[in-house]
Amino acid sequence: MFRDRLKAAVKKVALRAFKMEWDAENTSVGPPITKVGKAEDAAYIPPVVDGAGDTPGPNHRENIGRTWLVAQVVSGAGPLLIDIRPPAECINGMLPGAMLFPGSQVKSNLDRLPPRTERVVIYDQIGGDESAELAAWLRTEGWSGARKLVGGYAEWIEHDEPVEVPQAPAGGKLHIGMPVERKRGGRGVVQTAASVEGRPVYTLLMEDGTVERNVGEDTLRL
Repeated sequence: MFRDRLKAAVKKVALRAFKMEWDAENTSVGPPITKVGKAEDAAYIPPVVDGAGDTPGPNHRENIGRTWLVAQVVSGAGPLLIDIRPPAECINGMLPGAMLFPGSQVKSNLDRLPPRTERVVIYDQIGGDESAELAAWLRTEGWSGARKLVGGYAEWIEHDEPVEVPQAPAGGKLHIGMPVERKRGGRGVVQTAASVEGRPVYTLLMEDGTVERNVGEDTLRL
């Protein structure tokens, strides 16, 4: 009980730091959550400067803590989230609205990232070196707001923060994280899944790092 009250209080403080006064605990966070881009008023996002904040806070150049990130995600003002875990680890849950780019595959898909002025958070299972190195690489490529989530997915779920469990689209059999094979050859993983005019379509992230969009199940070995 005390931990729940403390967590709620910390989230409210985080929201006020972004001049967002509504209660994060009462904001709907269930699927589908798709808005994880730019805040409605970017002027309310503190500038990136040297130094560490709470866990660390929004002013840290390299890392961001769970407390601050969940406040942004719940409020709808979160950054783009990139999950770099192996697909098998994503099947049971991802941060709301996260994009799946296993390992370093985001390097060959920079065209799918937001403008370099936007914020990006990279996370892995435990907040290890891989996510730190990838965030650092993105900063050298111009995404100065790229940061690593401290503690990764493990700490996120340890504190019962909101997650999305990948689901197959209406009438479909596949969901994010599932391995696939094209009938014409080539293996990959489902990166996005949607239903378009009653037909399930997928975006596939292939083993060679390329992306294939609007793929129907009739072209896959099921």
